[in-house]
Amino acid sequence: MDSDIENINSNNNNKKIENHAIIINNNDEKNQINNNNNNNNNQTPIKERSFLYIHKINNDVSYMNLLTSYIGSFLSICFFVFINVAQPDILSSLGISDDQQGRISGNLSFCNEIVIVVASYTWGILSDKIGRRGVYSAGMFIIGIGLAIYPFANSIVCLYIFRMIFAVGAASCSSMLSAVLADYIPFRDRGKASGLLGFAAGGGAVLASLVLMKIPNLIKQNSDLPSRQSTEVVYGMTAALAIIGSVLLFFCLQRKSKDIKLMCNEKKNALKIAWDGLKAGKKPLLSLAYGSGFLARGDSAIATTFLSLWIYQYTLSINGGDKTAALSKSGTISGIAQTCALFFALVAGFLCDRMNRIFAMVLLAMIGCVGYFMLAFSENPLTTQFFVGACIIGCAETGMVVSSTALVAQESPTELRGSVSGFFSQCGSIGILVASLLGGILYDKWNGYPFALFGVFSALLSIWGLVVFFITQFKQSLVPNSPIKNFFKNFIQNNDREFNNQKQIDSLKDPLISNLL
Repeated sequence: MDSDIENINSNNNNKKIENHAIIINNNDEKNQINNNNNNNNNQTPIKERSFLYIHKINNDVSYMNLLTSYIGSFLSICFFVFINVAQPDILSSLGISDDQQGRISGNLSFCNEIVIVVASYTWGILSDKIGRRGVYSAGMFIIGIGLAIYPFANSIVCLYIFRMIFAVGAASCSSMLSAVLADYIPFRDRGKASGLLGFAAGGGAVLASLVLMKIPNLIKQNSDLPSRQSTEVVYGMTAALAIIGSVLLFFCLQRKSKDIKLMCNEKKNALKIAWDGLKAGKKPLLSLAYGSGFLARGDSAIATTFLSLWIYQYTLSINGGDKTAALSKSGTISGIAQTCALFFALVAGFLCDRMNRIFAMVLLAMIGCVGYFMLAFSENPLTTQFFVGACIIGCAETGMVVSSTALVAQESPTELRGSVSGFFSQCGSIGILVASLLGGILYDKWNGYPFALFGVFSALLSIWGLVVFFITQFKQSLVPNSPIKNFFKNFIQNNDREFNNQKQIDSLKDPLISNLL
């Protein structure tokens, strides 16, 4: 009996010792956690700063970096719009007849985008290796060279060569727009930032249409210079603006992203980065973003190339052949449409933050569809119907740029943003290729053909977006404890999440989703 009592007491003492040891271990773990927290507290905390109370910016990004990125967007779109809107005057100066200008304008845009398709992905990969600043700045400098020599083309062949030089720089700038946005802005505020980016881009389009396009006519009225030399002066001024912008980008953008994952790309070769960027496109929402980029850039080609060409040709036919006056009229109508787009960019950014981004994109594509068919069936480009339709597609164009940029920034893996941005730019270039080639051929047969074509494309993108939305929402509804009401609630509520997990790129093989790819 005594031995049993001693055994019980010894067991109890052992348990007390074990419990005491557990308590000590727990205390040690707590002390270790506290020490780690103290060490973390000693590091520089990540603070969120506000830009004009509109959106947040990343801690390692200065206000100068951010403002410069918006200026880069402003200037880039200004140059893209200017070279298309001012082009009819160059074609007329070369003696090209009206019934061939649609085809040649389309071919010039086609060559422009062929170069962009080849160069944009290379620029995107290069930006992952050396940073955004050098790529962005070099691209704008090349744009300046292209603009400076463009009006001195004395043949169609020279015009093609000069346009391709411009395109090399344009590929860089278009690739960097969404890459810089994703680097500088926290995920949850990228919709608002995309709205401001679109607002800046719209301002550039307004500058090109309402200001730069008026200068040749002003020079003609106040001097004895002929129309051709007036055009050369405005091209030279625009080229100088591009060179100044290049210097500004080089000195005022962030020297290099401090993101660790991004810097890890320096250890990869270029083919690995390219392959990873293509694999990221397996994600249904990212592939939809690529499709929206196709429509957004195609919209810009239609709105700048064929809209201005139709106005220019019609005005020239009724004003006695005054080229500078026709160019000014074309710039006025295009500029008013771009002004509407300028302010609508803020609305589009608000929609992308407040609504589901897929549904916001679908809504904007539907609006564009209405505007395109209004333009296609207008009697002439000076009617009220045409004017209203031009304003609608101006808004839809900017809205699609904002929504597609926000969507690709949301879905792109952090360490592959440059590659994804390059491929996104390629998809946009393909949209312009289709708009330029088919639109140019069809325009000479019926002026409304390019607008009707992209009205159909807008409708198709709306259907595609709805299909992706319903299937992804249906998949989420299969998750346990997921109420069916969320299926409908997500139409107007933004529950999007950022895609940052590299491992998910290879795991997106669900048969329900793969049917959409």
